[in-house]
Amino acid sequence: MPFREIISLAGKNLKTILITAREKDGTIETREAEPYSYRIETGNVYFFCFDIAKTGIRKFRVENIINVSATNNSFSPRWPIEV
Repeated sequence: MPFREIISLAGKNLKTILITAREKDGTIETREAEPYSYRIETGNVYFFCFDIAKTGIRKFRVENIINVSATNNSFSPRWPIEV
């Protein structure tokens, strides 16, 4: 299943996701996050989520996302879910 579908289903079902992505410094990290939205900034598409461990909003360039999987962990939305 394409990662955008996984993100969308997780958002609709209020389930967190595990997202693996390449960071700006080239490292690869996996985070548990609440999925929220996509935005275009300076010609790039970004995915916005709330990183549970770091307790803050994070954005990832969509092209840097390596893998996404849904968890069974529920969350209460902090903002409207637009995925």
